[in-house]
Order: sequence, then structure tokens, then C-alpha cells
Amino acid sequence: MQSESNAEIRRKRRMKRKRRKKIIKILLLLFLIILAIIFGFVLFLKKGEHKPYTIGLDAGHGGEDVGAIGYIEEVELTEKTTDFLQELLEKDGRFKVVRSRKNGEDIEITKRKEILLKQEPDLILSIHGNSDPTGTARGFECYPSPPGRYNHEISYYFAVCITESMAEIGNHLRGENGVRYAYYVTDQNGNTQKAIKEISDTMIYAQQSFGMVENLKCPSVLVEQCFVTNQQDVEQFGSETGCKLAASAYYKAICKYLGIKEISSNI
Repeated sequence: MQSESNAEIRRKRRMKRKRRKKIIKILLLLFLIILAIIFGFVLFLKKGEHKPYTIGLDAGHGGEDVGAIGYIEEVELTEKTTDFLQELLEKDGRFKVVRSRKNGEDIEITKRKEILLKQEPDLILSIHGNSDPTGTARGFECYPSPPGRYNHEISYYFAVCITESMAEIGNHLRGENGVRYAYYVTDQNGNTQKAIKEISDTMIYAQQSFGMVENLKCPSVLVEQCFVTNQQDVEQFGSETGCKLAASAYYKAICKYLGIKEISSNI
């Protein structure tokens, strides 16, 4: 009877060990299943994320080159507006801002362009102010990469997004719809002048356009925000309030071009 009792005890112990091993296997399997679910969920979230859009911003002129001079210096307008636009984009959280130069720096256009292109931007916006010796000209115009260039169509669409946003804030669109093409033409005496073509002129010209819109793959637009020689223009779109307003319009246009909703509110 004693031997049978010991055998029974050993059998029960073996059964306990088996049950314990079975429970451990089940718990381990559940752990692996939960781990796989968590890992899959993380991958799903990662897949839904988009890397930040890289936006190249070029504040025209700089340093000793103050640009056009009127009621304000052009560089004052370009740097203020670029600062406000950078603030909006970074506040949004979906953008990485790359600037061609710091405020106050005097860097020639070729080098500024190289700085931007090293970061492989999704788009480039070059901000300028306009001038007119009579002081009567006013309004907004912008210049995308012209016809015949690799990035012409995407640049043109970005330009249209910008002009639509500018029209919404009350800026007067010059020309046919605010979008124009610019070329540098050299005459027989070797003098170079800027030739402006309206958007309806879709001919392909060999002459070079603005340096910031030439030889690029991404959309690139140079804007003339307002006339620094027109007092009303400066008050509306060249003052601190005006530069903030213009920056908001550029931000809205960038979001529209990329097909995303605006997040940042006005500065």
C-alpha cells in the first residue's frame, strides 16, 4: 500500500509539472501574440506617418545688398516675411524649413541655391519686393520656372496656388493673373535687360530666367510681394502686419500645393 501511495504521489507530481509546463507554454504564446499585435500596430502608425516636407526659403538680397529702396528697403520685407513664414511652417509640425541664408548675410544667388539644393527641398519659395521709379505701380506678381524647364508644370501650379491665396487677402494681381515669366535678354551691345512675358506666352525661350527658378527638379517660384516704392502697397503688404499677412498666404498656398490641411493659425 505504501509503494502504491508513493507511486500515486509521483504521478501527481508529474501531472503538476506537465500542467505547469502547459500553462507556461500558453502564457508564452499569449505573450508572443500580444507582442506581435503591438509590433504590427507600431508599424501601422509608422506607415501612416509622413516624413517632414522640406521647404526651401530664400529671402532675397541681404547684407550690403538691400535690394530696391522705397518707403522701406526690400531686404526688410524679404527677411520679415521669411521669418514669419518659417514660424508658421515650424509651428505646423509637418515641415522642415531650410533657409538660403541667415538674416543680414550677403550670399550670392548661386551659393544660396546650392545651400537649398543640398537639402533636397520639396519646393522652393524666393521672396522679393518690387520697385517702380514712378511710385505708382502696385500689386503682386510671381515667376515660376518657365516653359521648357523640367519643373515648369509643377512650378506653375505652385504659382497659381500662391496667387489665389494672395487674391484672397486683397493683394492686386498684376498682368493676366499674377503669374508671369522673366528672361534675361542681351542686346547687340552686350547689355542685359529683363524681359517679362505674360502667362499666355507659352513659347520656350533659350534665355535664362531668375537663378532661383532655373535648373531645378522641385517646384520653384520667385514672388514680388508688393512695391516698396508704393506707400499703400507697403502699408498693406510690406509693414510688419502686412508681412505677417503675406506669410499666412504663402503658408496656405504651400499646404494647398501639397494637398494637406492647414494647421497653424495666423501669427
